[in-house]
Amino acid sequence: MRSPLRGLLGKGLYLVAFALIFCLASSPCAAQTGRGQIMGVVTDQGGGVIPGADVTLTNLESNLTKNSVTSDVGRYYFGAVPRGTYKISAMMAGFATWITEIELQTGATATINVTLEVGTVTTEVEVSSTAVQEITTDRMEIADVKDFGRIQQLPINGRAITNLFDLTPGVEGGGNARVVGQKVGSLEITMDGISLVDRFGGGMARVQPGLDTVQEFRIETVGSDARYSRPATVTLSTRSGTNELHGSAFWTDRRNDHGLVTRRRQDGDEAAKLDRDEFGASAGGPLYLGKLYDGRDKTFWFFSYEGLR
Repeated sequence: MRSPLRGLLGKGLYLVAFALIFCLASSPCAAQTGRGQIMGVVTDQGGGVIPGADVTLTNLESNLTKNSVTSDVGRYYFGAVPRGTYKISAMMAGFATWITEIELQTGATATINVTLEVGTVTTEVEVSSTAVQEITTDRMEIADVKDFGRIQQLPINGRAITNLFDLTPGVEGGGNARVVGQKVGSLEITMDGISLVDRFGGGMARVQPGLDTVQEFRIETVGSDARYSRPATVTLSTRSGTNELHGSAFWTDRRNDHGLVTRRRQDGDEAAKLDRDEFGASAGGPLYLGKLYDGRDKTFWFFSYEGLR
């Protein structure tokens, strides 16, 4: 006679296997996650393309690397690249190693062309002022990016990230934004690929992400391509842990009962009591599981909490 417990365990194993297959199958999909692209052409000093050159992309914050080999026409390509500071190195037998650093913004496409000089691969040529092609010729969107420094330093009343949306030309209304005269609901808002649009009102979801969790956001006001479901888009990228342990804490206290005379209303009654506390903390760092397994850094953690009373 078959045990009921055995049947339940068998179904549980099937569900776990299905969940793992679903996660593995869906992980490469990064259409709306805010990840960018880095591409370019590798040539010699005479302008001839160099096929078969090794190009390496290294994230300077997490030490994660990607590798590419130039095609027959000398082109290399890195897709689904998270925002951050990167080192690009290119090498080929008979040429000196070429190295540069760039800052990739959320959802941006950077074109970095490489010119190799004759030499040995042990000789390094570091380029400090690499020309990054800022004008996109294959798309027509108009975008504005706010980085982490601006998110933290720009003065706002409260800690709602939507208050910063109005700083982009053509955007007004904050959490219920109108973009270049379009109605509320024409703005797609995603965070790491997950939609944050309130399905009832069309604006930002009622529970917004904590201000310290947003690393950067990009607003496309005109010309968003077909991967987005609305005419304009906001793409938010969350912060991540790095190889260095970092964290912060804050507490903002606003009240009118510290011996201050409250303003009286016209009818003689005292003004309502103001007592507002905003507090929170965030931290991030590495997990050394990956380094113990194969010697590489590849697992990181980040935690954030915000409260309002």
